[in-house]
Amino acid sequence: MKKLLVIHTGGTISMSQDESNQVVTNEKNPISTHQEIIKAYADVTEITPFNVPSPHMDIHYVEQLKDIIESAAKENQYDGFVITHGTDTLEETAYLLDLTVEISQPIAITGAMRSSNEIGADGLYNFISAIRVATSDESTNMGVMVVFNDEIHTARNVTKTHTSNTNTFQSPNHGPLGVVTKK
Repeated sequence: MKKLLVIHTGGTISMSQDESNQVVTNEKNPISTHQEIIKAYADVTEITPFNVPSPHMDIHYVEQLKDIIESAAKENQYDGFVITHGTDTLEETAYLLDLTVEISQPIAITGAMRSSNEIGADGLYNFISAIRVATSDESTNMGVMVVFNDEIHTARNVTKTHTSNTNTFQSPNHGPLGVVTKK
């Protein structure tokens, strides 16, 4: 079974809706509570170096991500990496990491448009899809990939196209790199 480092950074994927319909941060990432499902796909180590809303993700946080990934890759501890991230700046983080991190292991970045306890929550599905992409041999040497709503996009072409639609990440004029299918 492949070993993955999952790096949680915050965003809707790490939140839930409270009784007043406000989206709030949880003490424990809601997708981390699904260990039995996660263990079916990979041997996962999870870390949360910071937990910030996506609009607060700045160059210093992205540099921390780069350092974490490069350090772990240098030690050859992991077969791939998954980053959970807020969607407002996900494409910028993906692109900057794609430009600056030079490793052969796959890096899949994902998030959610709906918090964990909303009807139609997409976080766990996107997370499992990202794990599947990061453990695929076909993802080696592909750089950073955005995995969202059954699609795999290159970091250089992807853009967020809608504020609430779960099919928000698109690669205009290029299309997705691939799709995540049922096993």
